[in-house]
This record gives sequence, structure tokens and C-alpha cells, in this order.
Amino acid sequence: MKKLNTLLLASIFVATGLMAQKTPIMAVVDVERVLNDYTAFQTAVEKVRGSVAPVEEEMQKMQANLQEIVTEGREVETKAKNPAASEAARAEAQARLEELQQSLQQGQAELQQFRQQAQQLAQRGQQEELEPLQEKAVEAVKMVAEDKGIDLVVAKNSVIYAADTLEISDAVIAVLNAGE
Repeated sequence: MKKLNTLLLASIFVATGLMAQKTPIMAVVDVERVLNDYTAFQTAVEKVRGSVAPVEEEMQKMQANLQEIVTEGREVETKAKNPAASEAARAEAQARLEELQQSLQQGQAELQQFRQQAQQLAQRGQQEELEPLQEKAVEAVKMVAEDKGIDLVVAKNSVIYAADTLEISDAVIAVLNAGE
């Protein structure tokens, strides 16, 4: 009987403790949609793209030029290996082939430098333009969560299922775009 009373009393304490705990309130936010609909963020994305675009255009021109060198190199190589051609013609073709190989190597090195420059510009734009706005978006999520009494906000793309009523993306977007 004493064991039963002790067990019953322990069960009551455990049950009371469980009931006293607050059930966490959760929400989800569609991060991609928030950033896509955040006007200042999209403006910054376009600014970053604009700073990188001239370098990318130059890289495309360089790649086209390298492709022309490769095409010409194949034609010249065929001439250099043609047994029906004279020795002088083959020697001339071989010399031209070596020139083309040097041009190709130099062009590839320049293209690599431009790639690095484009990457540096993109990284700088990410750090200077986009990261502060991403941090502002996180702060907006926190603000909406606090206003709505939400304890936990999870990115929608990391959740298998969430009811539409848990979605706070529209509220976050409204806060972000209202601050402009």
C-alpha cells in the first residue's frame, strides 16, 4: 500500500511538472521567398550582378577567342601532319602550331585571371551588399516571432510538412519592405 501511494504521488508530481511546461509555439518561414520579395535585397542583387557583368562579358569574348585558336590549331595540325605536303609547308604549319599553342596558353592564363577577378567581385558584393540585408531579414523574422509569441522559427525548405497557418513569410516580407 505504501509503495502504491508513493508511486501515485510520484506520478502526480511528474504529471504536474509536464502540465506546467509551456508548449512551444512554432512557425515556418520561406527564406527564398522572403529574399525574393524583399525589395532592397533584390536591388542589391542587381547591383552585384551589374558589377560582375562587364568581367563576365569579357570572359565570354576571351572564351570565343580561345575556341577560334583551338579550331585554327586543329586545321594547322592537320597541315603539319599531311604527308602529301612539302617539307617547307609542314615546317611552316608546325611553326604556326607552336605560335597558336603559346597564344592558347597565354589566353587561358588571362581567362583564369578574369575568373578570379569575377569571383572576387562577387564575394565583395556578397559581403558588402547582401550580407547586411540577410542579417536584416533574420532580425525581421525575430521581430515577427516575438510579436506573435512564437518560440521557434524553422526554414520552410528544411521541413517535410507544415500547415499553412504556421507560415509567417508574408509578415516578415511586410516588415522588411515597410522599413524602406
